[in-house]
Amino acid sequence: MIPEESVAYALAAWNRFDESVSDGLLRAVSGAFLLVAAADGELSRSEADRFLEVLLSKSEVFSALDFGALENMFGDLADAMFADPEDGKRHALQYVARVRGVPDHAELVTSAAKIAADADGRLQSCEESIIREIRQELGLRE
Repeated sequence: MIPEESVAYALAAWNRFDESVSDGLLRAVSGAFLLVAAADGELSRSEADRFLEVLLSKSEVFSALDFGALENMFGDLADAMFADPEDGKRHALQYVARVRGVPDHAELVTSAAKIAADADGRLQSCEESIIREIRQELGLRE
C-alpha cells in the first residue's frame, strides 16, 4: 500500500506540471519519456539528462520554455511516478493521448520514448511494453 503522503505528493506534482507547462506537446513528450525511463523502476540522472538534450535539440519547437524550470519539474515528476506509479502512468498516458492524430507531434513523442529506452544502453522488455502502449495511445501501428 502506498502511503497517503506519497499519493498527495504525486498528485501535487502532476497538478503543478499541468499548471506550469502550457504546451501540450511538451507534456506528451515528458510523459512518454518518463514512462519509459521509469519502466524498470529506476530513473537515472543520465536518463533525465538525455531527456533535456532531446528538448534542447528541438529548441525551435520548445523555444519558449524555461529549461531550468523544466529540469526541476521533471525531477518532481520522476518522484511522483515512483510515489504512485499507477496514477503516474495514467497521467502520463493521458498526456500522450492528447497529441493523437498529429503526425509531427507523435514523431516527437515516440522519439522521446526511444531515447529514454536507449539511455542506459540496453532495451528491456518492460521498456518495449510501455513503448507499445505509447504507440497505441498515439494511434500508431506496432
